[in-house]
Amino acid sequence: MCLVTALCSLALSAQNIPPGDDVWDSLGGGSTDVTLTSADWLALCGASVPDTAVQLKGFNIPGLGTGDTSVERIDAANLPGIGSTARISIQLKALSLVNDGAHPCSPNTLRVKADSHQEKGTMTITKTSAAGGTFFATVPVNAVIEAVNSSGAVIGSTTVSGSLDDESASPWSYNPPSSGAPVAGPWYPGVDPVTKLPVRVCRIGKKILPARHCYRPRPKCKAISPVPVDTASAAAIEIGTDIDVIAVETCTLTAQTTTN
Repeated sequence: MCLVTALCSLALSAQNIPPGDDVWDSLGGGSTDVTLTSADWLALCGASVPDTAVQLKGFNIPGLGTGDTSVERIDAANLPGIGSTARISIQLKALSLVNDGAHPCSPNTLRVKADSHQEKGTMTITKTSAAGGTFFATVPVNAVIEAVNSSGAVIGSTTVSGSLDDESASPWSYNPPSSGAPVAGPWYPGVDPVTKLPVRVCRIGKKILPARHCYRPRPKCKAISPVPVDTASAAAIEIGTDIDVIAVETCTLTAQTTTN
């Protein structure tokens, strides 16, 4: 326990961020999409169509609660004081998305997962106050997309590569969100350090074909055996017009027994 307020503040302001994994919930409803080439669609299901965007949504990864995306922070971030900045290496670790609506391969399901080989990207973290700050990231993505029929058989696949390198700043906090899944601190990305509320984070890529990935910190979800389900809804979060708010979205875990 800190006995002197000044010493407590000093300890907090000098706190560094250790390496670790950031697990996110991807947002559907038009918030996450990727453009596939005509060759991709042909490889997936034999469809002869021009380049076409497909909307995606998260499909939870076993062991990660509602999480469908995991990014590893490879290095520690040294943030000795307010105004300091650290640039660290990051790497996509896991990805699990499915189509969110109609597409050229319907009624087959499109399933997206991380390729076994991933390039390293960078994350730049800035401390703007004793409570937290902002970050932005460049995330290279090598993904395998599969078309799966109603029997669960893969009928076609393609590999896409790109980089989500939008450099818009997103908030992070030393303190956990007032609502959300429990995560070990002292790093809480996607959490406003002032309000302690989770916010939506989006990364946009345009180097090859347009792509967009919007996600949020994992909400609290109850697991009801044997199928994990939560009947509660995440409340709409109002934190001002300068930060994208999270729309009301039901917190539901889809039972999943395999990552194949």
